[in-house]
Amino acid sequence: MPENFIPPPYVTFAIPFFFLLIFIEMGIGFFKNKNYYRINDSITDLSTGILSQLWGLFQKGVSLFAYFYLYENFRLATIPIESVVGWIACIILWDFCYYWFHRVSHEVNLFWSGHVIHHTSEEYNLIVALRQSGIGGFLSWIFYLPLAIIGFNPWVFLAAGQINLIYQFWVHTKAVKSIGTVGEFILSTPAHHRVHHAINPKYIDRNHGGIFIIWDRLFGTFQQEEEECVYGTVKPLGSFNPVWANFHYLLEIAKMSWKAKGITNKIKVWFKPPGWIPPMKEGEQAVFLKPPEVDPKKYVKFDPRIENGIKFYTLAWFVLTLIISFMGLLFVGKMSPEQIIALTIWVTLSLTSFGWILESRSISMIWEPFRLLTSFGLLYYFTNETIYIASLGLIVALSIGFMFFKRNIFRELGSEPELIG
Repeated sequence: MPENFIPPPYVTFAIPFFFLLIFIEMGIGFFKNKNYYRINDSITDLSTGILSQLWGLFQKGVSLFAYFYLYENFRLATIPIESVVGWIACIILWDFCYYWFHRVSHEVNLFWSGHVIHHTSEEYNLIVALRQSGIGGFLSWIFYLPLAIIGFNPWVFLAAGQINLIYQFWVHTKAVKSIGTVGEFILSTPAHHRVHHAINPKYIDRNHGGIFIIWDRLFGTFQQEEEECVYGTVKPLGSFNPVWANFHYLLEIAKMSWKAKGITNKIKVWFKPPGWIPPMKEGEQAVFLKPPEVDPKKYVKFDPRIENGIKFYTLAWFVLTLIISFMGLLFVGKMSPEQIIALTIWVTLSLTSFGWILESRSISMIWEPFRLLTSFGLLYYFTNETIYIASLGLIVALSIGFMFFKRNIFRELGSEPELIG
């Protein structure tokens, strides 16, 4: 294998297989008479996954520069790229670094702000695995720099990261109860990861391993699955907007820092664990809010009532946006930076709009027509074929007409939705 080997985009190639497994899980749920999926939650999962991949294109440069720099100037050894032992070692050590990044992401507010999005779904299924952060890449790379100093080739490092991410997809399911005593002892499995996603107090901040659960056993963060899990975050997100999902906690701790009494507390907010509340007035003491007990039978999920016509409209446009995004990621190497930026902006506008529509927000009556009209600019930027523009014009006209016809179902921004009990 040549030294200038560049690993294929394994995650992009794996996407069709992800969807195959999702359909299999849906089938299992159907035959077991269990509803593992909700369309609004699943669209949000996939929306955040799309943004993670597109926004990540603009973050990789920082991490790669740092890794390449350390590898070229400070590595202790040169591990051959064709070494099978080297690949195995890199995959294992990558997961070890991931354990510490993941653990810190649950124990430090600054890092939690970039990871919390992955936990905001109140469902647990394979699509939840795709609910990834679009901003977490700004900090996560720090934890993997020791691999550069050890001497793992940057391309092996990148491939190991993709393998780790692909492995973690399958553990996000309720359909698999156990893989046997040996597998459950060594590997991170669906049973272990269900615990990780649960907000039951005994499950909080447990089972951080990506591929191997052995790290949790060694460092005291392992918890066996016992009582029924309740999923989500202690403070529910209450939104299907993928952009808000990415930034809501960052804004929350920024607001706490601004209001905190004293410069020390303003700084502490960023590095204390979630649940730590600084003193806001003279004489107050900092407090730590413990996670409340939850009852799986009484827990009410964020699930606003919405008519089927709106669901189908949103799903149709979302599928089209998903296909366009996937094609963009598949051929990103052939696109100019300006084209990548244009695609990313349009997709972000679109996914934000879908989230608001699924919440029946009145802002959709402004945002969705605006998004539809920007579609012309995106299409013209990539091609000026008359047939394509005319076809898009018809679709946009029908879409705006549909939104106008349904205008009465959209509620005021800030009013509470009617939830399905």
